[in-house]
Amino acid sequence: MAKVVDFCRRNLAWVLLLLICIVFTFTSENFLTITNLLNILNQNAYVIISAYGIALIMMSGGLDMSVGYQMSICGVLCSVMMVSANVPVLVAVIITVFLSVLFGALGTLLEQLLQIPRIFVSIGLSTFYQGVAYVITNSKTISGLPDSFKVIGQGTFLHPNLTYATIFMVLAGIFMSFIMDRTYFGRYVFALGGNEAASRLAGINVKRMKYAIGSIAGLFCGIGSVILVARVGASAAGTAAGTEITVLTGVLVGGVSIRGGEGKIANCVAGVLIMGLLGNGMQLAGLSTYYQYIAKGAIMILVMWFDAYQMKRRAVAANKRKEEKTAQSV
Repeated sequence: MAKVVDFCRRNLAWVLLLLICIVFTFTSENFLTITNLLNILNQNAYVIISAYGIALIMMSGGLDMSVGYQMSICGVLCSVMMVSANVPVLVAVIITVFLSVLFGALGTLLEQLLQIPRIFVSIGLSTFYQGVAYVITNSKTISGLPDSFKVIGQGTFLHPNLTYATIFMVLAGIFMSFIMDRTYFGRYVFALGGNEAASRLAGINVKRMKYAIGSIAGLFCGIGSVILVARVGASAAGTAAGTEITVLTGVLVGGVSIRGGEGKIANCVAGVLIMGLLGNGMQLAGLSTYYQYIAKGAIMILVMWFDAYQMKRRAVAANKRKEEKTAQSV
């Protein structure tokens, strides 16, 4: 029994994902079908891809809330390049992703210069990106994107509902899981989140690591932005607004502590999919969008409480072990 409880605790996101699937299977006959499940993956591919980068930031002990409007401004810039400046699709995509990498590095730069937590920097940047995006678009939607660009988000492979975006999402997830579980970079990320001062004393270049993490987060954010705009077929200043909440909740549900130092990419994928399944299942059950907001908000609060509970539980256990060692030495 103890092993089962331990397994469920370590794989909470996948257990919840399975339970949600079971519940919604009884509420709608159209839920557990290949077409619907692939649609959920397609709709959430850009969210999961951007979550890879945000998970890195959180694992390293940071928190970024600018991903939504960073994706929006990247999408706007990409659309303007193709529609207004007639920039070739491939060039526009490369420039967009590169700019997003710079935006990610900018967050780290401001964090270092101002000596304030990244979350406060990201809130300011989010508002800045929002304003710039609305100025560029003049609050209008940019449409008329090339068909060759739309293929990125709408093109399918083997199955009419299996998109290139979903395939890339899976491959990128496997790659990131390998990086985090099997390389020194992944170990350094966790070490940084566990104890930044100790990491510095251990010889890890903390500043360089933070720039690398911010840039990688920007990379995935840019790719997610391109996929979102290509899937929608248009771009606006608020296209990706609110994505940061879904990403943050999904990553937390996936077991990444808000204090950093732990987490798995695969569990983050499950966490984001839980958010997608909730929206899809509640919609098929005939519930309005407002109930979805309530459910997602409640889940976020519960997950943060569970994270705090786990931290407190581990601290108590550590203190108990310390007291036992002290008693034995005496």
